[in-house]
Amino acid sequence: MSSPVVSASDTGNRSIFKSLDKMSDKPRQFCDLVLQIEKDLQLFIQLFNVKLSMLGQHQLKNAVTATCAALCLRVQGWRLSDESIRAGLESAFLLGRSQILTQNEAERLGLPGATILVDGAHTKESARALMNTMEMTFPKARLVLVVAMANDKDHLGFARELLSARRLEAVFLTEVTIAGAKSRTTSASSLRGSWIQASLEMGIDILDYSFNQDQLVKDLTLNPTEKAECQALLFAEGSLMASIKAGNKILGARTRGGSGVIIVTGSLHIVSGVLISLEG
Repeated sequence: MSSPVVSASDTGNRSIFKSLDKMSDKPRQFCDLVLQIEKDLQLFIQLFNVKLSMLGQHQLKNAVTATCAALCLRVQGWRLSDESIRAGLESAFLLGRSQILTQNEAERLGLPGATILVDGAHTKESARALMNTMEMTFPKARLVLVVAMANDKDHLGFARELLSARRLEAVFLTEVTIAGAKSRTTSASSLRGSWIQASLEMGIDILDYSFNQDQLVKDLTLNPTEKAECQALLFAEGSLMASIKAGNKILGARTRGGSGVIIVTGSLHIVSGVLISLEG
């Protein structure tokens, strides 16, 4: 017997993103999920103003897929009410997926007032989804990236996607241990080559302070408007936390009190490095 095929991309899917709530420490996106699928199985549900903790258009698609799975189970006899499905969607949360640290967590890192987002993106597709989420969540914010990656990833493709972001102030390339083995870690100098190549291909003007992080911070602090049209690419050979703190200084100098976000990405291992620091 063949299994039924149910697609979240069915034409009966009329689910939409409505608005974003950033009033609390944990932003949520409000969505309407409306599904009416008639191929193989008859599935129907209407859930309005669902509050998703996981941000981004791609997470709305994931929510639709999960709802389809729940409806299939209901067809098979499982007792799943609409409100149970809503409750499951609204409580779903994964560490390191467009996760915005609370202000208490930022303070525990020694960065009071900083906005820090950690995301385990490590492919060009997930990098694109991350940038789309940033446009939705922080459309006017200046950005600083802190990146570490494994050596078996598409560093060039990843760099291209993140360099396409608007209002990019600086990129810090650092290193973390990947899967418990230093041998899988990509050196900051190796990542530097990929980001320089991507910037040249894309015609993006950059400032390369690869081995003079202190001078970059000093320059921007003393004269934040100098070369303001350029995107400063900083390659930090130091620790993860040193890179994050230096990025926060750059945001303070370049935005002069405006909106800024530090994005830590490139691997779930760099994300775990931040989250472990919170425990320390």
